[in-house]
Amino acid sequence: MVMDENDELKQELEQELLWVKYRQRMLDIIDIKLFEMKELAQQAKQENCSNSEMKLLNEKIDKLKDQVNALDSESRKNEDGKILK
Repeated sequence: MVMDENDELKQELEQELLWVKYRQRMLDIIDIKLFEMKELAQQAKQENCSNSEMKLLNEKIDKLKDQVNALDSESRKNEDGKILK
């Protein structure tokens, strides 16, 4: 019986490790998208943009924001440790 408990614990830890690796990959992608958002915001601040250019930059930032939120939501876990879908 002790072996079964150890096997179960090992399986749980392996699943946890897989999730941590997955979450880290998602956080790396989120970091890239946040950096892109920062660059777009700085570009908008530094340049004399027309209204249409400013609208385009805002649309790009909004799209990146939506992507960041989606990546974050889909890579989180709920209280019982299962990956949220």
